[in-house]
Amino acid sequence: MTDEEFAALIIGDDDGSDAQAQACLDLFEKDRGRRVSSVLELRNWADVQDPETLRFRIRRRLNADQAWTKAVKRIWVDIPKTLASRPPIGQRIFVDLAQAAALTGKSEDAIFAAIAHGRLPGMQDMHDVWHVERADLLHLFPPHATTSGAKDAAPLDAATLLLEVGISALVRKSGDKLRRRRLWWRRAG
Repeated sequence: MTDEEFAALIIGDDDGSDAQAQACLDLFEKDRGRRVSSVLELRNWADVQDPETLRFRIRRRLNADQAWTKAVKRIWVDIPKTLASRPPIGQRIFVDLAQAAALTGKSEDAIFAAIAHGRLPGMQDMHDVWHVERADLLHLFPPHATTSGAKDAAPLDAATLLLEVGISALVRKSGDKLRRRRLWWRRAG
């Protein structure tokens, strides 16, 4: 995948929204089981996939979000803001208590206590394993800081991803323009 294809995959139709970048980040998390921490990591993940399949998966995720919003608006006149902004169940990312403890730095008992007291919605599967939605978990218990304090350990958000990919595309275009000018000056001189 070329740099231009990767930028088009992330930026999308350039409508000013970060929905396509967020869909790409969500697909990475669904595939790898963790959030992406750098653009290079996302690029390596995208490079090993078939570009058409990846584009299809991103479009399908965007269409599912749009269909969900449309369905919610059709059913309710006054839509609760939390419901309209919440993705459908197939689009959510759930973690078990051990993963939740690793994400937040809290103990499994503390997270289970939040579920038991109704502060955190959770569901139990048929193997008696409790699962919580990652977004709800991180809203109640913000992720713990890394022990090394490295800035690179923080997961990327869609806006940061858009900025990094957009800036790298601009730098690449500027570099190409400068090379052409240098060649022109050599020929002219």
